[in-house]
Amino acid sequence: MSSRALRRLRQEQLEATLDTNAEESEEEEEEEEVQKTGFLQLDSSEDESSEDESSDDEDSAAAAAQSTPKPTVKAKPAKVEKEEDIDTILSSFQPTKTHDVDAPSSSQTQTLRNILLNKNHGYDIQALDLDYAVKSLLGGVGDFENYPRGCGGGRGRGGGGGRRTVKKYLFGRPRESWGKPPSFVGGGLGCKELTEPVLQEERNSWTIPWPYNLQNESSNKDTSSPDASSTIPKQKWYTLTMADTYQDQQYAYHQLLRLNTSSRHSAAALEDPNTLAMFVADHPHYADTLLQLSMVLYHVNDRGRGGDLLRRCMYVFETALPSSVLPNSNDDGEYEVLMDVDRQPNQGLFAALFRIMQTSGMSGCHPNALMTGRFLLSLDPLRDPMGVLLILDYYALASRGSRVEGNETGALFVKELVECDLIKVHYKDPLTSRHWVCDLKDMPGWAFSYALALYRLANNDDCEDEEMQQKADDALVDALTKFPLVLPKLLAMNKVNTQDRSFIMDWPKVLPFFTAESDDAIEGTVQDRVAKGAGIHLVRIFVQRHHKLWAGDNVIQWMFKCADMVVDKISKPPPGGKNEEAEAAAAANAEDGNNQAGATHLTSKFHPSLVRYAQFDPSEYEDAFRTLPPEAIALDPNIIAPAMEFNANRRGRFLRRAQLPEEMMQGGREGLMMRLVGDNMGLEMLDPDSPLLQLYLQSLLPWNQVDGVAPPR
Repeated sequence: MSSRALRRLRQEQLEATLDTNAEESEEEEEEEEVQKTGFLQLDSSEDESSEDESSDDEDSAAAAAQSTPKPTVKAKPAKVEKEEDIDTILSSFQPTKTHDVDAPSSSQTQTLRNILLNKNHGYDIQALDLDYAVKSLLGGVGDFENYPRGCGGGRGRGGGGGRRTVKKYLFGRPRESWGKPPSFVGGGLGCKELTEPVLQEERNSWTIPWPYNLQNESSNKDTSSPDASSTIPKQKWYTLTMADTYQDQQYAYHQLLRLNTSSRHSAAALEDPNTLAMFVADHPHYADTLLQLSMVLYHVNDRGRGGDLLRRCMYVFETALPSSVLPNSNDDGEYEVLMDVDRQPNQGLFAALFRIMQTSGMSGCHPNALMTGRFLLSLDPLRDPMGVLLILDYYALASRGSRVEGNETGALFVKELVECDLIKVHYKDPLTSRHWVCDLKDMPGWAFSYALALYRLANNDDCEDEEMQQKADDALVDALTKFPLVLPKLLAMNKVNTQDRSFIMDWPKVLPFFTAESDDAIEGTVQDRVAKGAGIHLVRIFVQRHHKLWAGDNVIQWMFKCADMVVDKISKPPPGGKNEEAEAAAAANAEDGNNQAGATHLTSKFHPSLVRYAQFDPSEYEDAFRTLPPEAIALDPNIIAPAMEFNANRRGRFLRRAQLPEEMMQGGREGLMMRLVGDNMGLEMLDPDSPLLQLYLQSLLPWNQVDGVAPPR
């Protein structure tokens, strides 16, 4: 499109936005010019008044198009437009927003994906790139101009001196040594939406999982009842798909695992990561083995190569995901974009995102961990298969770098996520099929994190909000009343002196009400005991990772003030009545001869829905991996090196028969035939980088096999 056509389009747009007063003044000027000159006889207003109703509409429209732009053309703006760039002219044609960016319109349905992945709620897409997040954390500026060649980009149409258009990857720029994963047509991974025609092609082998298949019950909002269910939003389900070549790689890997577990002579191959590294070298774009080898390197304290393989695994998944699933800068759709973790190979995507969040949090890059965790939670928020809710609040409160009007974006995110009431913790008993639902504030971690987020918002750098401070005090009082077990554990982890007394803090007066409950002293029904055991498990995970956020002197004084309020609340009788529980406890203490005021203990109340999180390992939420000595896992650098770099000209591997079981060795001729023809038992992989003469001589032996070539008859 030429610059003259662009200026004409811009002129028409400016004319369309004129107000009514300007139009009236222009019509008056046109009338005066008609009276003076007498040659503007094709004006549309004059034609409509003079011509009959049966006149042709097309002629009048053409006349209006010719007459309208003439009186409004000015000479000075035309000279200015000649100096403007074409990109500037095109940018003026962007559609204007019809609603405020800070608050969604009433007609727009607020979804959980909007809160988790919208930039108006503090979501920063650039923080998904680990390199950018680390450089921002260190105060540096990323080098975004020197993109490596061969990473999905090339020069533009402008010739040799133009800018190179490079495809942007959200989780980091790929390296040349990774290679480019094949598309679904080329034998890699793809993604599709599970619509009704797709499900019919699959013969309805998949259905919407629980609890997303629950009917909307807006009238039943009692989350304390066992049979309560929350309102399920509109959904769009996506899934990753595997091409035939990718399925063959998955079958070969599962066959290798099956062989290693079935033969006692090759059982050591499971403990030897060199076999896994050789498989990665031959299949460089198979995501599951990339993730497993990455975790092996992390556990031997090789973080550099482990992180490289982990990002390479995510690069394979990112090339397969469409833009409708990946987060974007303004994600304001009306549907929840979900994925089922039970479908293959979706589980690998969930595991890779969790490991990225985990390793980023261990390295101190909390913004990257927060943005990755928010994207992972948006894929399956009601079931939370990876346990993101156990650690996401920590990453939000630990990310104190970005601020909006003096407030921390992490604290704002915790406040909005809790108050939106869109996430419910669902649990169904597999034996009785009873259904329990609870809110985020029924989880110990989110109850205390919500109070801390309100406290930070009330005491920001700009001003102090007394109303917000009162709201924070009420939230912490409710958390301490519901989960008194947390207070002594937080003080013990932060090494707070609870024996001394002062006018500011008197812990010996308050702490006896919050004595730690014994794990064995659990009374009640089986359901109560299971719920309490799961609650204590969540408290252990919360304290071991979140205690650093509660280590400040001002935060400890605030905790004491709220704990003192809880003690006064349970000690003093309510107005107009008596505190029967306090009187009964005091009578029991008087019989025992204990007059200490702290003899009345608070009891933690855990919701049965928390049982769903009892299966998660606390070590997965620590700040470091439990490493093994290098001698425990003998890694061969000559085998690991080919797995770290992609080589398109790599030779295929040879397979030879390993030592067979004694039953086959004693089978005589039949055993020999099984060795020659066999049923793929006891395969051992040979290094393809061995000398060529050695590989040639091994290929002459009848019991050796080449990968992909049938054995001799």
